[in-house]
Order: sequence, then C-alpha cells, then structure tokens
Amino acid sequence: MTRDLVSGCILFVFSIVYYTMASAIPVSVLADSVGAQGLPKSYGIALGILSLLLIVQALYARRRAAATVDLARATATNQHDKTAALRAVGMLAIGVVYVLLLPWLGYVVSLALLIVTTVWYQERHYRHKLWPVAIIGAVVFWLIFVELLEIAEPAGFWPSLI
Repeated sequence: MTRDLVSGCILFVFSIVYYTMASAIPVSVLADSVGAQGLPKSYGIALGILSLLLIVQALYARRRAAATVDLARATATNQHDKTAALRAVGMLAIGVVYVLLLPWLGYVVSLALLIVTTVWYQERHYRHKLWPVAIIGAVVFWLIFVELLEIAEPAGFWPSLI
C-alpha cells in the first residue's frame, strides 16, 4: 500500500467522524439558514471528497505502475534469477575454500581471509579499511570462541613455527 492510499483511507474515515460530530452541533435559535453546522459539515464533505480523490489517484497510479513493473519484471526476472544463482554458488565456493584452508592456515588467518573475500565478493572492490576490520574481526571471534567459550579451533601450522 502506498502512502497516498493509506492517507486517503485515514482521511476518509476522519471526514466521516468529523461530519458526524458536526451534525451533532445543536441548532441555535439565533442561527441563520446555514446554522452553526453549515461550515463544519461543508468541511467534512470537502475532506471526504478530496480523500476519495486521493484514494482513486493512488489506486490508478498503483495499477499503472503494476503494469509497467510486470513488463519490466518479465524481462528482468530471468536474468536476476541467473545472477542470484551464480552469486549463491560463489558464496558457497568461498565457504568451501574456507573449510579447506582452515586446518592448514588456522582459525584466525582463515577467518580474516573469509571476511576479506566475502566483503570483496559482495561489494566487488576493496575498501581501504577492509584488512584492519578483517583482522580485528578474526581476533574478536577467536577471543569469543576459543578463549571465552573454550571451543577448540584449528591452530594451523603456526604453532609448529614457534
């Protein structure tokens, strides 16, 4: 639902309530032919008409946009499905490479490479702060899982170098 449609519906309900309340204004002995109810009732009617026009306009615009979108969607859906499938295969490949490298490179290095590769794959370019964020992220995850939760993670070949 569009903003105009919702606003039109709310204003139409408000105009009905406003008109009902304006009708409840007591008639005065001093009133002229229009009376105390005349102007408030006119406002209620005008608001009701304008809100109905807003609703009709929103429905017309939605119908027109839906026809345009259907045409564009029909041509773009096939290409989008192929692109989405290829991106999913790419993410799966990144995960497989991460799992294969994990025993040799260790948790921290593999995770840092995973973060860098995933961000590059999703964004298609390197950002200047990518490596520091990846290293800090890998260290934070290592602290959480290995130190805090005491979950054994592969150390890789690094301990053999010491």
